[in-house]
Amino acid sequence: MSDDAHTFNPNEEGLFELQAPADNKGGVQVRNFTSELTGWAPGSKESRHWADNDYTEIQFTTCKMFGATGRSVGVKLWQAIPFARDKDMGTKTFTNCFKGEGKTSKGEWSAHYDGGDNRYFTIPELNGADYTRAQINVKKVYVDTTKAD
Repeated sequence: MSDDAHTFNPNEEGLFELQAPADNKGGVQVRNFTSELTGWAPGSKESRHWADNDYTEIQFTTCKMFGATGRSVGVKLWQAIPFARDKDMGTKTFTNCFKGEGKTSKGEWSAHYDGGDNRYFTIPELNGADYTRAQINVKKVYVDTTKAD
């Protein structure tokens, strides 16, 4: 496998680039990260995969919906299982992030699945509907993989 296989492609939809801190001299990458979502519709994209297999917290701050009045967004966490069907870890419905600038919604998942150690999330529904022309932007997405903090 060439080194190019692991190069981040900023043009690939739905992926976030995880930035290692400047003083990270080849060590383990930061496990918690912050990003944003722009123009996501149900089933249209998936987040970047990250290493995790016990606890995940996802926070959305300042949600704005286009094409409908924003009331809720479903966030589904997946456990990536190489060479098999990924595990659906359940969907949390976020509502508070629509209540104004700086308002945050969060969901927590605590589970362990054998066979894979990467996770990612998708948006399966907006306002409870899996088929809609609406799209969502989220000003700040925070993924936390350590329950201790």
